[in-house]
Amino acid sequence: MKINKIQVQNFRLLDDINCSLENDITLIVGKNNTGKTSFFEAIKLATSTDGKFIFEDFSQSTYATFKAVHSKYLESKKHGITEEYKKTLEKQLIVDIPKIKISFEIEYNKENNESLVELSEFITDLEDARNDAVISISFEPKNTLKVFQSFENREDKAIKLIEYLHKNITLLYQTVCYAIDKESDYTRIIEDSFKTKIQKVVLFESIEAMRILDDTKGDSNNALSLGFSNYYNQRDKNNKDVIDLENALTSVSKDLKIKYNKVLEGIQSKLKQFGAHTEIKIPEIEIDSKFDSEKVLKNNIQYLYKQNEVNLPESYNGLGYSNLIYMILELASFIEKFKNSKEEKLSNFLVVLIEEPEAHMHPQMQQVFISQVLEVVKEAKKDTALQIQVIITTHSSHILSESGIETEKGFNRIRYFNRFPTDSGGYKITNQDFNNLKIKDYKRTFRFLRQYLTLHKSDLFFADKVILVEGTTERMLLPQMIQKSAKSLCNEYVSILEVGGAYAHSFREILEFINVRTLIITDIDSSDENGACQVSPIDDNKFTTNETLKKWLPNKTTIKDLTNCTNDEKTQENIRVAYQTNENSFIGRSFEESFINTNKTLLLSEFTKDDKSKIVVKNRFSFLKSHSLMDKIPTPSSSKVKTNFTFDIMSFNEEKYGEWKVPEYIKEGLIWLSKND
Repeated sequence: MKINKIQVQNFRLLDDINCSLENDITLIVGKNNTGKTSFFEAIKLATSTDGKFIFEDFSQSTYATFKAVHSKYLESKKHGITEEYKKTLEKQLIVDIPKIKISFEIEYNKENNESLVELSEFITDLEDARNDAVISISFEPKNTLKVFQSFENREDKAIKLIEYLHKNITLLYQTVCYAIDKESDYTRIIEDSFKTKIQKVVLFESIEAMRILDDTKGDSNNALSLGFSNYYNQRDKNNKDVIDLENALTSVSKDLKIKYNKVLEGIQSKLKQFGAHTEIKIPEIEIDSKFDSEKVLKNNIQYLYKQNEVNLPESYNGLGYSNLIYMILELASFIEKFKNSKEEKLSNFLVVLIEEPEAHMHPQMQQVFISQVLEVVKEAKKDTALQIQVIITTHSSHILSESGIETEKGFNRIRYFNRFPTDSGGYKITNQDFNNLKIKDYKRTFRFLRQYLTLHKSDLFFADKVILVEGTTERMLLPQMIQKSAKSLCNEYVSILEVGGAYAHSFREILEFINVRTLIITDIDSSDENGACQVSPIDDNKFTTNETLKKWLPNKTTIKDLTNCTNDEKTQENIRVAYQTNENSFIGRSFEESFINTNKTLLLSEFTKDDKSKIVVKNRFSFLKSHSLMDKIPTPSSSKVKTNFTFDIMSFNEEKYGEWKVPEYIKEGLIWLSKND
């Protein structure tokens, strides 16, 4: 048995999200505020016995729908509502009125009769070709017409519809469970304690990183104590070691009872004397001793990290270690719970939700964590009949590169949550399933992306915006160029990836797929039959050697075509390319040429030194000392010269010598990137 898909509708940030799950681990990634936490919260509220929906759980977009449905109700009321029309209207309003829905599409194995016993109530079609069931939890009106009738009959006529619903939603709405046939839309309501019935089919357990930890000596929130006590609580109570421990604690309790009574017999005799000659008598008190084994592990055992000579208390080690051990213990506890719970008739199907496990962990520890999760799940499936699926939300590129990008599974474990502005001023959350990512030259491109993203990590999955640059020079100078050209980008998470002109197009399919706003900064790289040459916008015989410009954007080969491209031709939906353009009647071939051309006036200006002597600004750059800049724009000949030139720009004293300008093609690109249209 497994969950194929989870759908969440009208819940908080999620208007309508379909998320398919892998058989083992599914990674939900994306920038901040894209609904990852909302997705987990929807599952918890729908399946836990103490979970209850409130009005704040409705997505913001439903407010307009509530008002529209109310207007439809008022319009029909003008003509009078007959009994016949009342039924027709109610059917229409039932469809239109907002409902929070969480649906689980389950695939089951027909050969496993034991698992089908509890699932049978949710199965709607017994055809041999079918092995699916859909469980849908809906927070919906008890009576749709009465929602609006009660609003119209309200005492306080000043109160608006949304405010009224906010105050009265628990009286007007109820949580209902349905079994649904996904092919015919047939629905059957599940009566009586449906959450208990769901838990016998599949149990959802959640693990959250211990953010309350405090690495001080007085730490009262010891993760190891909590983790080990939880693990012990789920152990088989018939295990010999557990029985021996319980017997030992019982024996200690008997001895302590005798000693307690001896120590306290004096005060007990005094208590008896109080009220001896009055009507009020204090009842006799007997001292007993009781040891609860779980509390002993939690409160009375000190967990120490082994050292050479003196072992250190838990609080003396890093929070990351405690967090790592705690979460692995929690996962192991859930598995133990299922192994030893036959008498409780729990399901053999477990889904573990792990939210942002990277808290307090450095990169290597994050990688250890995810590899341990994979190992624990693998071993549990070997040793027991337990079926496990794990869903992890994360902002960690290390966790993503460790488990989300691998040779066997490719990118298939990744679900990318993204958000886009809507015309109404809000945001729409989308989910990109990487099983649907199509790459033409899969073997070559995937091998490159896997190697690159593992090496440079996977920041582009968590970025608000992405910039691909050709070389080290642009990457190192981009923070300054952003500050000068598009300051608003400083308030966003911009991932800068240095990929080279020959490889940027390898990111084409993945960037188009996740649809994150991306700027590609590259060089026009003009050449002729003799090799590299100056850019000429009118020469038909000159062409570009840049693979990105030829194979992706703007998909042109000749320099003439490239220099005549419009901004629209350089843009494809959420992706734009920036390369050298005509500035001061000159088109540079590289960034260095463009920088010198843009700042030619500054570089040829003079400034007065402290000793009153004058020096030309260009002489502050080691590369430019031997060039006049009057005849032609020089080009650095080696990577070493380019690197030195970059450091000279970074250390340039603008307050003393004047401010340098960003080349126009990069400035235009950064301004485009800063927009959110």
